Amino acid sequence: MNQMKNITAEEKFNALRRQAEALMANPDFSKRSVELEDPLQLIHELQTFQIELELQNEELLRAQQELMEFKIHYTQLYDFTPVGYVTLDAKGKIFDANMTLARMLETERGALVNRSLSDHILSQDQDIYYLHLQALFTYKKRQICDLKMKKKEGAFLDVQLESTAIPESCQGEARFRTVIIDVSDRKRTERLLKYGRHQLESVLNRIESSVYVADMTSHKILFMNTYMKKKHQADLTGQVCWAAIHGKQTGPCDICNNDTLVDEDGNPTEPCIWEVYDQESDQWHELTSLAVPWTDGRLVRLEIARDITRRKKAEKQQKEITLTLEEKVKQRTAELEDMNATLRILLKKREEDKNEIGENIFANHKLILAPIIENLKKNLTLESQKDMMDILETELKNIISPFSKKLSDHMVNLTPMEIHVADLVKFGKTNKEISEITHSSIHTISRHRENIRKKIGLKNKKINLRSFLLTLE
Repeated sequence: MNQMKNITAEEKFNALRRQAEALMANPDFSKRSVELEDPLQLIHELQTFQIELELQNEELLRAQQELMEFKIHYTQLYDFTPVGYVTLDAKGKIFDANMTLARMLETERGALVNRSLSDHILSQDQDIYYLHLQALFTYKKRQICDLKMKKKEGAFLDVQLESTAIPESCQGEARFRTVIIDVSDRKRTERLLKYGRHQLESVLNRIESSVYVADMTSHKILFMNTYMKKKHQADLTGQVCWAAIHGKQTGPCDICNNDTLVDEDGNPTEPCIWEVYDQESDQWHELTSLAVPWTDGRLVRLEIARDITRRKKAEKQQKEITLTLEEKVKQRTAELEDMNATLRILLKKREEDKNEIGENIFANHKLILAPIIENLKKNLTLESQKDMMDILETELKNIISPFSKKLSDHMVNLTPMEIHVADLVKFGKTNKEISEITHSSIHTISRHRENIRKKIGLKNKKINLRSFLLTLE
């Protein structure tokens, strides 16, 4: 519209100029010409159009200034963007390239223009580039591919090509713009992740237990180790864990504990370990579940199911053996307690018999041997015989000394008659009964009782003689 206005104004200005020149060429310039318009009117219109032209010229200069600034801005944006830009013709020849691409390929921008982009692509990736161009030329839609490009010194870098058709092509020629992105770091990271995943899978495949990795939201199995594949005779990767592993399930397992494997901030918690018994297979498994970062960065559920059936059966068998042994120990303990009780009775009886024998021996010594020895000592005349008798008496005392108990210790100084009287007192006999038994007077028996109390330390004590003698048994 502005262009039409400019053309009309210029034509009008030229017409007015021709009229003014014709007017000035007339000899009688001062006279008014009938054919020509008023000169003052013409001058006024000329001045008006001159002002319009000056305004249009200023507007044109301002537009040129803006266009120059835009061109500078576009050039800076085009050249210094962090990705490579290249414009290709229909044959794949470089029509234009930015400075970033030149730096990426370590060459001059002038060395890129009018050369085919395929000259900078590794030979093994030429087919990828060819198919990329064919799809671009055929469908005129955005195409993306990954390949390797050569640098000037022979090194290479991983790049991603993203090509689109340019709608406004010059003189009807096809033009295509390609964005070249350096993805070397991404590829390096992908290779490291791939290597890390390979290492992780190698380790998990060597575990002699069922191991699988599942997405914590969709429950899809991302990985199964070799042991688990053999056990299920299938690779269940890509399937939902609760449906593939537990076929009768209609939803997540009751024992699923995904919500406990991460805290409120989404960070992994401590591993969860528990034991599960499968009635159908009669097997025990120790399950270990934990949240771990997967190769793509997301948290996934890693579960290890270790078959502990043998251990459980061994524990059960050991428990049964232990219970059996405990029962046998109880029975044996009861038997031993009975035997010990019997032995205690026998030992007590043996001790009583021993004491009785000892007392009998001691008493026989006092009643029989001691009087005989005493009479012999009185009737012996030779000193040598008396010495021999003393030796015999001493040896006899040494022989009977182990049999001296409480009774013997207290009654060791009693005469045989006093011992006999003490025994009768112990059996509850009165002085009269003792006198009749021993054929002695009651007075003699009373004197023996007094001697006994004196010798055993009961003189002047209000202690019953019979009660004391009974305590010495």
